[in-house]
Amino acid sequence: MLKPHDLVIALQLLEARGSDSVPTYATLASNLRMSPSEVHAAVGRGVVAGLLRKASLGSPRTMPEPVISGMEEFLIHGLKYVWPGKRGAMTRGVPTGSSLETIAQSLGVAGPPVPLVWPHPDGSVRGESIEPLYPRAVEACANSASLHEWLALVDIVRLKTGREAALAAALIHRRLA
Repeated sequence: MLKPHDLVIALQLLEARGSDSVPTYATLASNLRMSPSEVHAAVGRGVVAGLLRKASLGSPRTMPEPVISGMEEFLIHGLKYVWPGKRGAMTRGVPTGSSLETIAQSLGVAGPPVPLVWPHPDGSVRGESIEPLYPRAVEACANSASLHEWLALVDIVRLKTGREAALAAALIHRRLA
C-alpha cells in the first residue's frame, strides 16, 4: 500500500529524469528528511504500484525511473481519492496550492482571497490550513522550489476545487510531457 512519502520520492525522481546526476537513496533521504531505509521501502512500493520502474539492465542508472503514464494517471485521477485534502483553521504557514505565486502564475489565476497554507510556526503567511501530503513537506521544500511547486499542484488536485483542479491537471500533463 502506497504511503504519501512514496509519491514525494517519485516526484523527486521525476525531477531528476534526463539529468546526469540521479539522486542516490542517501541523497533522497537527506533532502526529504527521512532515513535511507524509508526511501528504499518507498521506492519498492512505487515500483509495485506502477509509479516507478526498475532501471534497464546495463543502464548506468541505479535508481528506478518514473513511469510517466502511471504518474499522470495517479496524480490527476487517483490522488484525490486516496489522500483527499482537508481544509482547516486559520494559521500561520507556508503557501501552497494557488497561493504559491509561481503556481498561480503558471495556472493564470489570481491567488485565493484567503491564502492556503501548510501550518508551520516559521511560515510567512497567515491563511487557511491544509494538512500537507507529506508531514515534513515544509522542510523538504526549503531546498527545492520544484518539489514545492509539485506539492502545491498536488494540493489543488487533492482539494477537488473545480476549475482550479482542471487547470492543475492540465499543468501536470504539460509538466510530464
